Amino acid sequence: MFAIFKSFSTELKFYLLMNTFFGFGGALSGVFQSVFLWKMDKTYSLLAYYSLYWSVSIIICFVLCSWIARKTSPMITMRLGFVFYLITYLIILIFHDTLRDHIMLLGGTNGLAMSLYYVGVHMAVLDLTTNDKRDQFLYIQGILNTIGGVIAPLLAGTLISQFHGMIGYYIVFIATSVFFFITFLVSLKIKGEPIALKSYFWDVVRHPTHEWKKMYPVMFADGIVSGVYSTFLITMITFKVAGGEMNLGVFNTGAEIVSILAFVVLAKFSNPDYRIAIFAIGSVSILLGSVLLSVLPVLISLIIFGIIQPVASNMINTSMNAMIYASIEMDPQYKEKRLDYIIIREIPLGLGRIIGVFLFLAMRKYFDIERLLPVSFSLFPIVYVLMVPSLYFVWKKPKSLLKVINKTGN
Repeated sequence: MFAIFKSFSTELKFYLLMNTFFGFGGALSGVFQSVFLWKMDKTYSLLAYYSLYWSVSIIICFVLCSWIARKTSPMITMRLGFVFYLITYLIILIFHDTLRDHIMLLGGTNGLAMSLYYVGVHMAVLDLTTNDKRDQFLYIQGILNTIGGVIAPLLAGTLISQFHGMIGYYIVFIATSVFFFITFLVSLKIKGEPIALKSYFWDVVRHPTHEWKKMYPVMFADGIVSGVYSTFLITMITFKVAGGEMNLGVFNTGAEIVSILAFVVLAKFSNPDYRIAIFAIGSVSILLGSVLLSVLPVLISLIIFGIIQPVASNMINTSMNAMIYASIEMDPQYKEKRLDYIIIREIPLGLGRIIGVFLFLAMRKYFDIERLLPVSFSLFPIVYVLMVPSLYFVWKKPKSLLKVINKTGN
């Protein structure tokens, strides 16, 4: 792994360092932000609406962010993302007790921050890596992002537990703001590359690559899970079973250690040919772990889930991103069109997130508050498993068909 890291350019190393600081800051507050919002109404409605608002904001803001990227550069767009992440936490600190009355503002600002950040991230990954080495890069990036997460949740949980009321939360959110500012400073070392001013948006809509066209349902399904399950369900059920902020911090620290080990192993044996198999193993594993924790919400189940979840999530997310990047690169003009592909990706992904939130809100009518969490936690991961056959038919075509596709360019 270290040999691979040494082979990276200086700019790429600064990019990884930047994301390490960003990952530490996010890990400090990421888990506890959901608990903070939950404590304001003791239901999951506020969390769901927060997820809904930032999901809608992402779809709207991605067009604006792409325009900014064309006028400046994707790297500047990413820097603005760090600024708006900082503003998001300042909103929490300013409104604190009355935050539930400003949840739309919070969600909208967070969605803008995510749009700015991920425009830069996706463009950087496409520009700084190639398909044959991209899995290794994504796993190594995951390792560096996760290193900060080993200490951060435990530190945050300790701070929150040491202070009465919400004071500990405010201290953690201030610390997160500081790390986001440091991230911004490190990002100044990365120049980034300007991109073509001309947009190929409608051309990509009408004539995308064959693989990209087939990935629309998969991206939509991925959004259904990420809009609810990945956003707050994992945090809330582990918080409930762990029993408090301190225990939640300990749990997440352990999960991050497992995640690092998983990244190291996966980086060593990563291969583009194994992406679907890795995704499938991760999908089945996270479903079984979720069902176990839902049916038996006890310590041993939490420990088992804490081992399964970080490994499975790494397998799912890295494989999915690598396949999406690969489908973009198959376009003969991908250098000119890559930003348009990234923008269009947010449409099915964002719609999926919104549908996921509405499904969760609809489930409130059929389950009481105590059953809603475990039932939804065990149902949403099923979507990952249902995505496997679709991915197989997209990427495991007969060689004869692949030759035809490559010749026609469709």
